[in-house]
Amino acid sequence: MLSSGLLSVLLVLSVLELSWCLSDEEKKIILDEHNKYRSQVSPPAKAMMKMTWDTDLEVDAQKHAEKCTWSQNGGPGRLNLFASPSTLDVKLAIEEWNAERKFYNWKTSECVPGQTCENYIQVVWAYTAHVGCGSSFCEKIDGAETENVHLLVCSYYPPSNIKKDKPYRDGPSCVNCPKDTVCVNNLCGE
Repeated sequence: MLSSGLLSVLLVLSVLELSWCLSDEEKKIILDEHNKYRSQVSPPAKAMMKMTWDTDLEVDAQKHAEKCTWSQNGGPGRLNLFASPSTLDVKLAIEEWNAERKFYNWKTSECVPGQTCENYIQVVWAYTAHVGCGSSFCEKIDGAETENVHLLVCSYYPPSNIKKDKPYRDGPSCVNCPKDTVCVNNLCGE
């Protein structure tokens, strides 16, 4: 039998652990925002997969977030990272990643020199069908000059191949969806 003191400590640790994880509502917002931006790509995509939530990627992203490291981890997917000094706003995170679109040159398939667009490319990478995210409060982030922030990490699979290809093939929406999918809102899904 646990003493009441130890039970209190375990209860506090459980509450703290839960506060580091994303709520079901935040997960839904993340997924909805990804699919919204994917369905609105311009030029339109011939075969843009609808993203689904993946709990294995979520576990990987959560572990990475808890390490408070601003880097890729070499896991199964590619990571997008977002840090906020105020309360974590997952909708804003996805919006900011998508806003990198202004730095992406569709014709050359490159980022404007000196700018970042890798997060945008991952958000709209046509073959990516799974995402999972985690979050943590970090007093310090290894690899970044920032302190006391909320870190959001999203892991994607299959990951983007940023250096070789455009994020999707342009053309009429859904004309090349895989045979076992249906087109809903410009996305290929089940």
